[in-house]
Amino acid sequence: MACQTRGSFEARVLADGTRAFHLRFQFNRKRESLVLHERPNCGCGCGGGWGEMAARTELGDALARVRAGVWERPKAPRGLARFGGPRRAPTFAEYAAWWLQAKRAGALGDRAISESTLRHYRGCVSHLEAHLGPYPLSRIDADACFELKAHLVEEARARRERIATGRVSRDARGNPLRPLGAATIRTLLNILAAILEEAVEDRHLSANPARSRRLAIKVPKPRCTFLEAEELAYLLAAAADQDRPLGPHPCPEPRGATAAAVAELAARWLRPAQIAERLGISTQAVTSHLRRAGARPGRGYIGRRVICEMLGRSGLRVSELCDARIKDLRVYGPGAGRILVPRSKTEAGRRVVEMTPALTEVVRAHLERLGELGRPCDPEAYLVPNLRDGRLSPARAGQIVAEAARVASQRLVSKGRPPLPHTTPHTLRRTYVSIALLANGFDVKFVMSQVGHVDSTMTLDVYARLAQRARRAHGVSFDRVVAEAEAGTDSLPELGPGPAQLPLTPPPARWAGRRPRRSGR
Repeated sequence: MACQTRGSFEARVLADGTRAFHLRFQFNRKRESLVLHERPNCGCGCGGGWGEMAARTELGDALARVRAGVWERPKAPRGLARFGGPRRAPTFAEYAAWWLQAKRAGALGDRAISESTLRHYRGCVSHLEAHLGPYPLSRIDADACFELKAHLVEEARARRERIATGRVSRDARGNPLRPLGAATIRTLLNILAAILEEAVEDRHLSANPARSRRLAIKVPKPRCTFLEAEELAYLLAAAADQDRPLGPHPCPEPRGATAAAVAELAARWLRPAQIAERLGISTQAVTSHLRRAGARPGRGYIGRRVICEMLGRSGLRVSELCDARIKDLRVYGPGAGRILVPRSKTEAGRRVVEMTPALTEVVRAHLERLGELGRPCDPEAYLVPNLRDGRLSPARAGQIVAEAARVASQRLVSKGRPPLPHTTPHTLRRTYVSIALLANGFDVKFVMSQVGHVDSTMTLDVYARLAQRARRAHGVSFDRVVAEAEAGTDSLPELGPGPAQLPLTPPPARWAGRRPRRSGR
């Protein structure tokens, strides 16, 4: 008697809080799976609005059709229809576009990807489409994948050589073409392997040619550093000096109503484009008035100090800082403030971060300064907006940290001290972990809750480095013991004659004439 067909049922919680029900069973000796989503109006093909009871009922109906031999896979909507079939095989560009849409809808994987992940995937797919876009999937083999890797490595090497000689290649928009790093090339090859893995599932390929040992690329492990407390103080002071101070703008007395209005807005450190938008005149006219007055308004206030302070005193990720809004802050109550992190890349990242009293004062001053400049301060406004009052990009935040570190290094070198190491926003995050461990008696659990860690690998790594720093006192203790021993040598008694000064005693007479015994006997 044949075994009765059984299936498995699994419910998973997605990032948006809804559930996805995974149904698995066998049909014609092949594994099949269905994903039913709880969220309404789902675009993956399930229709959405599924509950657990309805999903279990659907599994029972599917098993009944499997036993009867009449089961068919439900047809996906037009936007997510499978490629291929008897007519023609899709090209890599077509299949990659479908793969992106399915990942966004949650049809592929256990959850729908976020918008930041989608932007990252789109950038990687655009790189791959430049080389494999018009190729049909059936023509992508191991040789094509190996040629792609060789081309990416050679292109990166050629761009590095051109940059070293002072010749920078540019794209059609005039932007400089930067060489791809080893980590980026490995990411591109991994995305290619993931896309071709789905092509194997859809029977467009018999095997995944991107899963090859020849496509492996070694990525050097980055050196994870953190700053000393004194170095962090220098960096924060440099960032504070880079923020333009409030007060009257160094403009001479303007002539005319328009020139006076331009000078008044320039005194608030607005950019020429912002001044032109507020006054309803052209940017060229604003620039002309500023040139006549001999003023340089600069690029405006962006909050360099509060960016470095938040990264170094709270341990936020740079993406969390860029996404933070004013409504997430609690800084006007008694005592130190706190900030809510509602969106993060991990579940543990959604947390409430306790702010120090000094950081709370810096954030208050930053908000007051935004109000004096006429910048948005409503609850939905960003805590650290860009110059157009939108979301500050993490790359720009990294540039601000690097510029502050450059100024701090110059000040340290002028005092005969070594410069700061390569400093990034993640360096400041690790710096917070190191100082918080020291300040809180190595309370690892508290520090992990502050930085949003599930795994204690990074926290314990910083802890191990701090333990190595604590061993620096061992050398002082060693010198102290030797010094005490050297000081005590003067009080030691004088010794008698040594072995070289003792008279030699002749051997007994019975030993005379004997030959020495061999050691081998």
